[in-house]
Amino acid sequence: MSDVEAMALLEAFLFAAGDPIERHKLAELLDVSSERLDMLLDQLKRRYQIDVLSGLRLSEINDKVALATKVELGESLALLFEPTNRQDLSQASYEVLAVIAYSEPVTRSEIEMVRGVNSDSIVSRLIERGLVEQRGHLDVPGRPGLLYVSEQFLADFGLKSTQDLEAVDLLMYDEASEYEDEETERKVGLIAAETDSADVKDDESVQDPLVIAIDGPSGAGKSTLAKELASRLSILFVDTGAMYRALGLKALRLGLEPSNELEIEQMLTDTDLDVELSPEGQRTYVDGVDYTDDIRTPEVSLAASAISALSVCRHYCVELQRELAARQSLILDGRDIGTYVLPNATVKFFITASPEVRARRRYEEMQAKGDNGVYEDVLQEMIQRDHNDSNRALAPTKQAEDAILIDTDGRSIAELIEEMLAVIEQKINDNNDDTE
Repeated sequence: MSDVEAMALLEAFLFAAGDPIERHKLAELLDVSSERLDMLLDQLKRRYQIDVLSGLRLSEINDKVALATKVELGESLALLFEPTNRQDLSQASYEVLAVIAYSEPVTRSEIEMVRGVNSDSIVSRLIERGLVEQRGHLDVPGRPGLLYVSEQFLADFGLKSTQDLEAVDLLMYDEASEYEDEETERKVGLIAAETDSADVKDDESVQDPLVIAIDGPSGAGKSTLAKELASRLSILFVDTGAMYRALGLKALRLGLEPSNELEIEQMLTDTDLDVELSPEGQRTYVDGVDYTDDIRTPEVSLAASAISALSVCRHYCVELQRELAARQSLILDGRDIGTYVLPNATVKFFITASPEVRARRRYEEMQAKGDNGVYEDVLQEMIQRDHNDSNRALAPTKQAEDAILIDTDGRSIAELIEEMLAVIEQKINDNNDDTE
């Protein structure tokens, strides 16, 4: 665990505890030595000393530590942090907007330092919406743009200027339920509930993220099963196929040939692919435009199959997928998650069904959306895509040696989910036994 991650958890635990908490308990929660904890506490103390506008300080009482707020800044900012004022912004967009409002002027790289993830596409959408604007450039190599909130933002939130914002620390307003790592969320909940430390001592180590890889051909039911598993396990689902579909759709809209590596390589140099993950589902953006509702057509499916066979495109998407899986528990589905993208995934499944059954499912999906396609055409496109995916040079579709085969023909979703949950539980138990 990096210092940045450890600092974020330390601050979350102190915030959740409220009252002073023993140093040794903090060390146990973070799974760090007392020496490293002292270093983290010193860093946190210095951060608050330097950031005088945070309104926070680290209070040390004997062998206990706690977060304290200056009396004059005890009232939290209602204008910006009141949920009723969030309008219809997503959580990610709201976080970016808050960072800009409190830090203006700010560059995109500085936003990324605060949030820990690339926020370019969100910034672009906020600019299009009129809440954020770029005024001038920082006079350094590369001349990054300086971002400010707009007059529209000030009007929407009832402010004359950002100087009207009370001094608060943005991290202190993260809700404990928003922590995507379920182990961290569990610990925060335990502290907040003031559970007896003796009851939780046996299971307080910070665990590696639970990463589940689901592979298989198109139409086998991967996404349906992945979404249901994610719901049952309270972790997030990443539809990796949507990334390739979105890139394939951009190529089509630009009049490019999705199988032309030179054209696609040039396209990717000027492409910003981003996904927003939430329990409600994934939204896929290309250059700040939401492609989510436009990528499920047969034409886009073939484009996705062609573009995903290109090494330059695979590397582009795989890097993003690995970054997502490294920092949180996730379920990813695709063609080569367990064999190429995440060969060390906690659990791997290979989902399959006959071409006829898969084509029928896709045809019914199309009909439900009002697309009057022909079943025979869908079947032939399915067979062609199977051939393309299983015969491509880079990471072809195939079952990983340690993946569990799941045939979905004639089986209910409930039955399949129970089987997969049993496999996951057994795998986790086996891993825990190996580490004891």
